[in-house]
Amino acid sequence: MSEESEDILNMVESLRLSSDEPEKCLDRILKFLLVEQDEEDLDQALETAVENGMLGDLYDIMTHTSDGTLCKVIQILAELGKTETIREPCVMQGFVPILLQHLKSDDIIMATQACRALGNICFENDIGRNAVDENDGILLLLKLLREHVKSTEDGADRLRTIACGFLLNVTNTHDSLMQKAVDGGALDVLDEYIRYHQQDHGLCNMVLLTLGSFIDSEICRQKFTESSLLSTIVGLLDSQTGEVYQETVLDLLINLSEWDEVKDVLAETSLSNNLIQIIQVNQGKLDPESQQLIKMASDLLILLLTGDKGAETMFANGEGPVFIESVKWLEDEDSRLQMAAVLAIGNFARNDNHCQRLVEEGIVEHLVEILKEHRDHEADMTLQHAILSALRNLAIPARNKPALLMAGVLETVLLLLSSDTMAVVFKLLGVLRMLVDGQETAALQLGTDRGFMDRLVGWCEVDEHAGVQGEGTRLLASLVKNGRSVELMRNVVKCQGIPPLVAMVSSEHLVMQNEALVALTLISSTVLDEAALPLKQSELTETISSLLGNKSTLPEILCNTLTLTKTLCSAVSESPPSTLSCKLLACTGRVTNMQQSLKEEIMTSGIVDIARQLSCHEEEKVREAANTFVAVLEEAPLER
Repeated sequence: MSEESEDILNMVESLRLSSDEPEKCLDRILKFLLVEQDEEDLDQALETAVENGMLGDLYDIMTHTSDGTLCKVIQILAELGKTETIREPCVMQGFVPILLQHLKSDDIIMATQACRALGNICFENDIGRNAVDENDGILLLLKLLREHVKSTEDGADRLRTIACGFLLNVTNTHDSLMQKAVDGGALDVLDEYIRYHQQDHGLCNMVLLTLGSFIDSEICRQKFTESSLLSTIVGLLDSQTGEVYQETVLDLLINLSEWDEVKDVLAETSLSNNLIQIIQVNQGKLDPESQQLIKMASDLLILLLTGDKGAETMFANGEGPVFIESVKWLEDEDSRLQMAAVLAIGNFARNDNHCQRLVEEGIVEHLVEILKEHRDHEADMTLQHAILSALRNLAIPARNKPALLMAGVLETVLLLLSSDTMAVVFKLLGVLRMLVDGQETAALQLGTDRGFMDRLVGWCEVDEHAGVQGEGTRLLASLVKNGRSVELMRNVVKCQGIPPLVAMVSSEHLVMQNEALVALTLISSTVLDEAALPLKQSELTETISSLLGNKSTLPEILCNTLTLTKTLCSAVSESPPSTLSCKLLACTGRVTNMQQSLKEEIMTSGIVDIARQLSCHEEEKVREAANTFVAVLEEAPLER
């Protein structure tokens, strides 16, 4: 047995022998607990004492003693509660209901020690928390907190801090108690504590930690937005001692800003100006603390900008302080601020009016230059990703596209073609797709470039990244739609672009299905002689049959599928190398053997019967498309 164990056992034995006047023995035990010593030895000694009935002795004294002695027993329990293995035995001994009653005490020291004891017993101890719950402890604690909001009594400041600590420990990860605390007005009480005691750094930090625990639960989301707490927390940054709270407040607000409702509320406060000020004060400093504050402040700014209200408020028609600073940061040597600036621009660019203003302000040229500087650095792929995201957003409005093309965005983006980082490739493809939409020259530039098209089709078949695969195929379809040239479409066929387009027809996304159907219809009406074989090999007939025969296929898809099928059955070739006279089609021209084979496959697959059934469809536009298709076939039946 260790020396510490012997000492505490002797003290407990003395306590039993002097049960009528236990104060001296309690003093000795307290002194033993408070003296600095090896934590592991102390815990072992206390566990031994508990095994030898120490808690029972303390319980007897606690239930049969005066206030002075009682306060010492409670203080001993507070120290014992620091040892993890003793917390549950304290609950089993029945201390929690008794301690809760002493929260009502007029003796501020007694109430403080009761909060300490309960807070320590409930730390990471659901058994203790459940005991508090069963005895309505949350209501008693909230009453105590309210009573001392403005108390100037000696010891009130310490009580406030320790009571908040108890609230933190008892509610942390315990949904039932957290719900009761929120319903009981805990957020309003904590709001008052911050507003009335901003100079009490220990208290305010404890309140912020408690709020940080609360926000981990969705229970509090609505309550936070309904209360004035958010404005109060932001107000801490405005206070004379705001620097003391910066890191804690920023951490709390970053977590809170994951909720869209909170972002909107924060956007209406002075927070964005506070964040700019924090960044400006720490700009150029290289110490870890300053760098951390810059990172947290810029991260929070970007989070606020992801909300629609935040982006609108902080843009302020191009005159908002956040926008003005973001433009400056684009040229800053600090990589964090440059990254923050690019992300900010990308978020501002989610609005068409903002996009136009950003282009007018020359932001595109800034982004192009940064991208050129960082095109070869693997370590800069996060920055590349952010710049491409911003350029994609800026390229969405039709009136911006010519300006971006004139600024060299297309050529600069193509410098990243060799990237193997799929996240970067995904954004790269998105920029290109936006740029070529409605821009025939740009579409032709890309679509007739064999090297680019080979690379693009390769990305259309990347199974390990669905986003790249989908974006690549959408770009392929867009090139066909916007380029509309025979050379481009032949290039698509030569580069094996037909299979991914056929695969996209079966996409679960309506937009992608339509894009694929339009592209295939254009190809079929223009270069079917070259496309027929890959269309057949890609099992297009089976895909068409499946779509038309599926009762859940949307009317729009049915119409476009019928249009494609009609095109396949009626298209002719201008100058095929090997042909069969077209005696059967109501047109002039010649049909290749493969075209004829594809048509035969369609007509013998049951698609014609399905089309006749669709001629009775409830949607008029589907009936019209089906009747048109059937009429074409009846005018030119297949000869055997």
